[in-house]
Amino acid sequence: MITWTCKTSVAAILLTFLAACKGSQTTDLISGLSSINAKPNAEALAQAPMAFGVVTLVPPTGYCIDGESLRPRFALLARCDKLGADGGGRGAPIGVMTVSVAQARGTGTLPTPTQTAAAFGLRDVSALVANDTSVVFRATGDAIGPDMSPDHWRGSALVNGQVLGIALYGPADGAAITREGRALVAELIRRTEESTN
Repeated sequence: MITWTCKTSVAAILLTFLAACKGSQTTDLISGLSSINAKPNAEALAQAPMAFGVVTLVPPTGYCIDGESLRPRFALLARCDKLGADGGGRGAPIGVMTVSVAQARGTGTLPTPTQTAAAFGLRDVSALVANDTSVVFRATGDAIGPDMSPDHWRGSALVNGQVLGIALYGPADGAAITREGRALVAELIRRTEESTN
């Protein structure tokens, strides 16, 4: 059992993150990542309200939100062309992102990479970039699908009283697990902050 010492309900936030990393929607999207075909009947969105309109989620360049996955506190994102948007995203790294949103509690302190890693059994935390309202880091865990790398990027951010939990997964040896992936997560945070504020 993990004991949390900060005033924020980190355990609740991390459970929300976990929900964003599992499920058949993620599996379905991942299964089509290496295919040249787009996901059939997908609804590719350029932005979407989350947390009942408190946050406006804006993907990084080349990525779109899978409208079928969108819930008030959860969204899946992928390269726009993989979601059926004509010509969209072809220069972006292939990957799948999950974003979850939880109400910030107490002082609104973000979970540390160490806390996140402990909660999800991650290891090899590295490449940390942090400021007062966000943190992005790389970690290793279980691969979430065939041909997917166990290395992935995680991020969290405080946006308008909400905590965003972000994960970016990519194929083994793909660009999404390099520093390009970190830039995608950071861009999502920046664009979401700018659109929400």
